[in-house]
Amino acid sequence: MIRTEAADSEPIRVSHRSAASYLSEVAEVRRLLERSACRHWWEAVSLELFGQRPLLVDGPLSGSVLQVPGKVELALEFSRRRIGALRLQLLPHLSQEAACTSALSELAAQCAGTVQRLASQRWVVQERLGAPCLIGSSPAMLALDRHIEESCIDQRPVVLLGTGGNEALQTAAAIHHSVCGAGRAFVQVDCATTLEPPWRWVDRARGGTLFLCNPDSGTRADHEHLWLQLEQAMGHATGRDCNQGCRLMVALKAHYPSAACTSPIPYGAWSRCNWKVITLPPLSQRPEDIPVLARAVLDYHGHGAEHRMTDALQHWCTNYSWPGNASQLEWTVARMAVLATSTPIGASDISLLSPRLLGEDGTVHVLAEPPASRYAASDTAPPQVSHPPATAWTAEHWVRCVLEQDTQAFAHLHAGLARALQYLCRQFHESISAEQLAQQAHVSASHLRFLFRDSLGLPFKLFLQHVRIAHAKRLLLASPRRRIADVALSVGFSDFSHFQKCFRLIVGQTPGDLRRACALRGTAADACEAGAAPEGQACKQPMNVPHRAQTLLPLRSRASSDAL
Repeated sequence: MIRTEAADSEPIRVSHRSAASYLSEVAEVRRLLERSACRHWWEAVSLELFGQRPLLVDGPLSGSVLQVPGKVELALEFSRRRIGALRLQLLPHLSQEAACTSALSELAAQCAGTVQRLASQRWVVQERLGAPCLIGSSPAMLALDRHIEESCIDQRPVVLLGTGGNEALQTAAAIHHSVCGAGRAFVQVDCATTLEPPWRWVDRARGGTLFLCNPDSGTRADHEHLWLQLEQAMGHATGRDCNQGCRLMVALKAHYPSAACTSPIPYGAWSRCNWKVITLPPLSQRPEDIPVLARAVLDYHGHGAEHRMTDALQHWCTNYSWPGNASQLEWTVARMAVLATSTPIGASDISLLSPRLLGEDGTVHVLAEPPASRYAASDTAPPQVSHPPATAWTAEHWVRCVLEQDTQAFAHLHAGLARALQYLCRQFHESISAEQLAQQAHVSASHLRFLFRDSLGLPFKLFLQHVRIAHAKRLLLASPRRRIADVALSVGFSDFSHFQKCFRLIVGQTPGDLRRACALRGTAADACEAGAAPEGQACKQPMNVPHRAQTLLPLRSRASSDAL
């Protein structure tokens, strides 16, 4: 709807830098207007939301520019509900043009969808549902806004296809927030891990939204059982009304045909249900949004995009062909922000922390450092690029460094991780948790777990098991007469069966088999040195005699001998 009237209030000038928040309507609408096909039609633009005073998005510094006759006001409506207005002062020769009415109406609809989407993203951040990823004004995001508005109007159950990252969760949250607001229940269920029956999901989501992720995990029998139970719990009625009690939204990773006769849920009465199908765009279809997403990730995780973002990081994020969704971008940028020793994340940090993402030939040469020195003190300077990154070493290397107490090898790791490994060098045989180790490393437990997975290639518990098993292997070979149970206790295992299981998974054989194999190799070597076989022939006879004696042992005796 477009109507023309005189201005009745003076807008407030809001500069682009003052609206630096990644959820600012002014900054987002400004980017949308800059990319619009009719961006050269106006002299000034003012945005007004929810009865607030208008904010000058673009135009001259004078606040009274919009107080001249002939101003155009575009009503921002989303889901048949007015949420604000966009006021434009068109150029003189376009003030009376009827041809621009359709283009301006489409621009108003895009602004309304963007404003409503940002409102839902603020709710996502408030409810701690993850870093906001539905940010930007790319054509793919504008198309998703239209799907969200359609889902708010027709109230059909929704199937979200494509990416399995945060996009599915936050799209469902955007629909829920636009329809129900923040006062009703939004229940998220991971069908691959939950132990609750479906009737509990429906009961908790009564009057709100039930969002199911990973319902296509498992076998076909599991899928049929799940949807049958959910049908019974919701009192499912075939036909159009499938939302009795709560609104159902489902995230599927597979892509289904879009034919009308094909249902994305081919089980029972759900196959006859009238679904609203939304295909989520991957990150590769949103290149215009990547710089905004990278800044949002830094701000969301508390790193401050104003101080950490550089031209090099923005260039790399924009030009890299992301194979996944926004969660991959979030993980990569947050990882570099945590591990980078400097404040701005420059080219040297990218080449050191994420070399595999720069391509096979490497693109560090196109990433220019800021002209001024970024490191004020020597203790904040990053390691030399000539040193190999931590990811270049295998987990076995770091296990060996811990056992040999090679603390110099930890100098190229994150400071907190280096302190944790130095503590493990002395205390790995004691009972220790990630929280206790995090206190010794002066970092949070979640941060420490992230450092173990990212830099060493193993989670903390699995890395600790590798260290203990490697030390136990050394003790078993160095002291053949020592009881295996004593070795298990000395390296930190209180349960002998758990020690046996971990040893077999990591080494590939039981401790008793390792000792017997070592004894056989030693017997063969002694026989060869004593001249048991002619020169030039293999020493096979000494290997056969113990083997025959071993096969004569009863099964129970062999099992009990492993504990000796």
